[in-house]
Amino acid sequence: MALFRPYERKQTKSTDQMSTLTPKGAKAAEKAEKAAQTKVDRTPRPAEVAEPTVEPVPEKVKIRRKEGATPSRRQAEAARMERLHPTLTPKQQRKADARARQEARMDAWERTENSPARQLVRDYVDTRWTVAEFMLPAMILVMAGVMITMGDPVLSSTIAMGLWVLLLITIINVWIMWRGFKKLLAERHPNEPTRGLLVYMFNRSLMIRRFRQPGPRVKRGDPI
Repeated sequence: MALFRPYERKQTKSTDQMSTLTPKGAKAAEKAEKAAQTKVDRTPRPAEVAEPTVEPVPEKVKIRRKEGATPSRRQAEAARMERLHPTLTPKQQRKADARARQEARMDAWERTENSPARQLVRDYVDTRWTVAEFMLPAMILVMAGVMITMGDPVLSSTIAMGLWVLLLITIINVWIMWRGFKKLLAERHPNEPTRGLLVYMFNRSLMIRRFRQPGPRVKRGDPI
């Protein structure tokens, strides 16, 4: 019976040791390459050179040459008066006079229409129904009826007589309106003259409401 075991030698795989071990020369070369890259990255870059600014060249000012001689003071005054009061031919003068007369008439008409008395007449007529505003349609109907009944003299005379009756009723209606208007005018505008207001009231009431000028500014039945 043996007292000692035979010696067993442990063997290591040479291939594993070769795979785990790295030569010193390869490590040194790798470190040197990394250091060179770090040195290149840390090298400061040269500053960028700023481009020079080019100032724009100013354009040449064009000098306007003087045309003709300087007019004298008398000539300048004459030219100014010619612009203010130009010399017109007879035809142009007639047109200018007609235009001036028309503008004067329009100004006078506006002053008259805007007077307190006429404004009150318009409002007084526009707030009520009148018989006179039916006169124009009635005249058209009567004329048509007379033309249709020309073969019957009695009928055509009766239709024509109806127009005269309507005219009489219109005159009575306007007269009643005029009496009420004079009282109102004396209360509102005591110092206003009544000249021409009766004819103005009749013409206003004779016109159909839609075609009255200036147009109505109040409704029927509104208080004045």
